[in-house]
Amino acid sequence: MNRLMLGPALVGLIVLSLAGGATAQPQAEVARLLRVEWEPLAQEWTRPRLAGHVYNDSTYRIGSVRLRVEVLDAASQQPVREELAWIYVNVPARSRAYFSVQRPKGDAFRVTVESFVLIAVEPPVETP
Repeated sequence: MNRLMLGPALVGLIVLSLAGGATAQPQAEVARLLRVEWEPLAQEWTRPRLAGHVYNDSTYRIGSVRLRVEVLDAASQQPVREELAWIYVNVPARSRAYFSVQRPKGDAFRVTVESFVLIAVEPPVETP
């Protein structure tokens, strides 16, 4: 009788690949349910910022959000440069979280969610 013997590293790799496939679908679904609202913020005592909220309309709590900040050409509204900014916030399901990031040089911007981490499914809030 032949048995296939798998080493611990190979077993771990198989488990991780199966788990990765299981999270890919919720990750894509949640990504479609995120949006960003922001405005330029200029105060005398701090560097120019982009400040706003990340809205999470999904049933998952997310965290470790990375934003893509695109600097747009004023004439054609096409991206000419981009920067990535980490915002270390937890965004509850069906809620929002505040952020503030350094504003790059430019006059027009587009801010989107580049990546995030799924933390947990949150049950719906019951109202009395």
